[in-house]
Amino acid sequence: MKPKYRELRLILLVALTAFAICTISNRFMLSHEKHPQDPDQWLEDQLKLTAAQQTKLAEVESRYDQRKSDLAVKIRAANADLAKAIMEDKRYSERVKKAEAAIHAAQGELKRATLEHFFEMQPHLTPEQRETLNALAVNALYHNP
Repeated sequence: MKPKYRELRLILLVALTAFAICTISNRFMLSHEKHPQDPDQWLEDQLKLTAAQQTKLAEVESRYDQRKSDLAVKIRAANADLAKAIMEDKRYSERVKKAEAAIHAAQGELKRATLEHFFEMQPHLTPEQRETLNALAVNALYHNP
């Protein structure tokens, strides 16, 4: 066998071995990760909500969940409009700009709804729980903008 083919086979063998090792180790490591729990349950645990507070907050959560769902539909529709405009116009056209603005507006509505929900929860919490909630929100904003 010619030397250059021998080198090529060796390089290919090393690359395939490295790929196999990475794939196997990645699957092994990921299989042991904890599955994230429900964010609402996590927050209840962090705030140590009483049953009475959970009952009072259930209506607040229900309204927010509906609003969030409605806005998600609006954002998906705006994304679809943007995709269509990009495919058809193939440039940064007025239609693309309009679709982009619609996405930003809907995302802004979602941020506003989230803030309104955050402050609507406050009266149902003890001062300590409010401090905890505020600290969690500030931390999330700093680390997950």
